[in-house]
Amino acid sequence: MLGSLFRSSLPDDAVEYAGFVLMHCAAIADSNREGELICPFAVVTDAAGRQVLDFESETQEEAVAKGWTSLSEAKRARVWWAFGREGISRRPDGTGMDVLAVTVWVPGMREHYSFTQRFGRGPDQGIYLIGKPEALKHGEEYAEPLERWNHAALGRGIASHPKGSLWSEWLGP
Repeated sequence: MLGSLFRSSLPDDAVEYAGFVLMHCAAIADSNREGELICPFAVVTDAAGRQVLDFESETQEEAVAKGWTSLSEAKRARVWWAFGREGISRRPDGTGMDVLAVTVWVPGMREHYSFTQRFGRGPDQGIYLIGKPEALKHGEEYAEPLERWNHAALGRGIASHPKGSLWSEWLGP
């Protein structure tokens, strides 16, 4: 009985799906060079299979807005949805840090959740990962850090990507 009070509304299969898409973001970012951003995209899965939807636009802001609009469409269609993009996370001192970001929603979830992974670029322009992935739960007006979630499920999703073995190579010191 008490265990049900502490269950997350974030299913492990949604975390795994987010891990797959987070790895896809990292692979794209690694192939880009300084100043090149990931074209925001969604991975949508339904009975017909998995497809990637790119949100090419004149600006990154427009592309991200198109990606968020696709969440409403996914909810109506009741399909699995994960939105990958690159962003900036603000530190307490106001400076920015590059992040890979994935927001996920699957049928049955009340809220959507985001996972971020900070990263940098080495002298060879390849990426390196900084710290551990973080999770956010989206509310009506803001997102809050999620303390308890299944890190192993995210790792399984990362490993399931064809380039998943690169994740461990990108981990920084």
